[in-house]
Amino acid sequence: MPIILPTPVHANVNTQQTNIRALSEKGVYWYERFRFDLAVQSFNKILLIEPTNASALRWQGLIDLARGDVQAANVWLGKLQLVHGNNPFSIELQQAIALASDKRQQFAELRYIADSEQVPANLPQRLRQLLPQPPLGEAAVQIYRLMNRTPEGRSYAREQVAELARQYPDDRRYRTLLAELGGAGASTLAQTPTPGAAQPPRRPANTNRTKPAPAALAQPTTPEVATPPPAEPEVPTAPVLSDFEQGQQLADNAQKQIDQGNKTEAARLLQNAVDLNPSYPWFRYDLATLLDDQGDAGSKQAARRVMDEGLALDKGQEMRFAAALLAARQDRGNDAIELIDAVPRENWTEGMTALAKRVQYGQYLDGLRAQERNGDFNALANSIGTTPKWRAEPEVQALEQNLQRKRQVRLRMSYENAIIDGDEGVSRIDSDEIPLQLDLPLDFERTLFLRADTLNANSGRVNPATASNFAKLGTTLPTDPAIASDRLDQNYKGHVVGVGVQTEQYRVDLGTTVGDYPVNDWVGGVQWRTSLGEGSLRLEVARRMVNGSVLSTTGAIDPLTGERWGGARRNGVSAVYYQAFNPTLDFVGIARANLITGKNIPDNTEYNLQGIVGKTVFQRPGHEVEIGASLFLWSFEKNLRFYTFGQGGYYSPQAFGSLTFPITWTGNMNGWSWQAQARVGASESREDDTALYPLNPELAAAAAAQGNPTLQIGGPGGGTSTGLRLALERQVLKNFVVGGYFEIDRSEGYNPDRLQLYLKYSFGDFFELSVPPEGVAPYSRF
Repeated sequence: MPIILPTPVHANVNTQQTNIRALSEKGVYWYERFRFDLAVQSFNKILLIEPTNASALRWQGLIDLARGDVQAANVWLGKLQLVHGNNPFSIELQQAIALASDKRQQFAELRYIADSEQVPANLPQRLRQLLPQPPLGEAAVQIYRLMNRTPEGRSYAREQVAELARQYPDDRRYRTLLAELGGAGASTLAQTPTPGAAQPPRRPANTNRTKPAPAALAQPTTPEVATPPPAEPEVPTAPVLSDFEQGQQLADNAQKQIDQGNKTEAARLLQNAVDLNPSYPWFRYDLATLLDDQGDAGSKQAARRVMDEGLALDKGQEMRFAAALLAARQDRGNDAIELIDAVPRENWTEGMTALAKRVQYGQYLDGLRAQERNGDFNALANSIGTTPKWRAEPEVQALEQNLQRKRQVRLRMSYENAIIDGDEGVSRIDSDEIPLQLDLPLDFERTLFLRADTLNANSGRVNPATASNFAKLGTTLPTDPAIASDRLDQNYKGHVVGVGVQTEQYRVDLGTTVGDYPVNDWVGGVQWRTSLGEGSLRLEVARRMVNGSVLSTTGAIDPLTGERWGGARRNGVSAVYYQAFNPTLDFVGIARANLITGKNIPDNTEYNLQGIVGKTVFQRPGHEVEIGASLFLWSFEKNLRFYTFGQGGYYSPQAFGSLTFPITWTGNMNGWSWQAQARVGASESREDDTALYPLNPELAAAAAAQGNPTLQIGGPGGGTSTGLRLALERQVLKNFVVGGYFEIDRSEGYNPDRLQLYLKYSFGDFFELSVPPEGVAPYSRF
């Protein structure tokens, strides 16, 4: 009689665990494809075999979350915690629920800023603070993908995901995510076999498809219920595999190649699987997504062709759904909707419903973001307000919050000191300015701003004995009793006030100087911006103050006669064009034409052209270094840079050209932003001879009678120049920013120093940190 050995108990246990792994693979597969109905079936079967299986309980909760049922997910979490306590599966589900409920708004804001043009350097830190424990599972996938938006976050995310992949080798999500993040150990981990794990088929038994399943699928390759071993040993025979089973093996091998980074080989294996099963949608879908992930236009077109060929063979429900999933990946939302709309609504699966909602919401969100990019904030507010269907979505809430911040009243204020060396009482200037701007939003687009700047312009006290080149002092004796002592001080105090309205597209303002200035006059302008393809253009028509000396800025008083002159104003047009050739190379072009007028000074015309090229040579999280080159050409009709009566007191060469090379380091980190710039350059210039009393030959004759010059001889000029600028800004509170900058220039005959300290405050909940730091420009330099 043959000897019958007892069946070991652990054999049944191993078979049961193999079945559970196979069912889990099926469930995850369908979960990733929005087929929550099929995913639930797989995890329900696991719970029939092992009612306390922690992984299956976790997945049931995640499925309910994907369906939008937070309450049901919490029920699964309660079961998990009751049986298993606070184990990793419980933590994973708890974190996923938190991101979908109480942390939803906060996480939505972080996702929104991660998609912005200027991703803040502290994004990884804010993501790490989102949950009390390091993220696991679905929360880890979402959070570490966002961390990948910054180089610093990418490095941290790689380390954390690599550790998760080592701790949980059965969980393919971590290996896939590590490969996506470019982790150094991704390939090695992908090749590491799971201890004691069988390789189950990647495709589940085709029990719920709308088209007939291949015959081979009626018998699953991995049994779901353990069967006793045969009473007598049997001679093994080589299995005969169906086309589908061969395709499944090819798809499994392709996944291994993908995990190892061998995408070309994976594509070949998947193409073979498609050739064996041309009407099976999911081998096609896997091949199409692999091609689509390559990113280039040719590969994306090839991916679409794979699914189009499948639709030509089979227009069944699942082929349409697979093709619609690819269309959604490729941002072809209308195509995706058209594909599933051909399926009767009563036959729609949960996945189809979820896909339709996702596509419709994506299209709606794209429209909102386009309005935001274009500065159409009133239209954006109307779009959000009239579509309550999406009002509770996190991204919409984040957009709405940013909109509401545009309605916040804001205050900007600074103190600035500027010094230009020169002759006391004549060409020297020591000015103190306190710019103050109050922003009062009129709606989501228009902001009314009020300016009330204090400007104290000090030149010092004129010495008649040494200042024959000032006002009319050169026409008389320094001891002339008509020279009023109280008019020798050329120090003036007053204000520059104004009002304006600005949007993302335009700015209009009107203001004037008021106070004890010798010359008070109005200023203002209209500025308009528009996009030109990849570039932008800003045009302006304006009347502005001419800085450079007390005489040109505020005007001056003649100590001899009390007459006033100066107070120069630029009246003209300007155009600024910006073009980014690529993320590291850009160009700025500037053109200006002005008529300069003032009290008792000749009119003068001014033209200048400037071209600036910048090249980023170093980038890392929170740091950017740029080198540049600036060519500046400048010309005035008249030379009016002197200080005798009728002169303007502003530098006005007849020809000027300079070439400057700046190097700039810009950074931001942990609530700080900064910019440091050093520059060197060289210039050439030419000035014409100029009459010191250009409007009055009689004054010139009187000066000649005193033996004083009446003509300033011009000639060539120029030389080398250097400059340094340091700026720093700090986010003190969420709605309060402080900062400052210091700037010096050194060149032949021109040595200005400028220091500014400033604060910016919102009467709401937010005032953004500026990168690079942005001070408060005085109204006198608008």
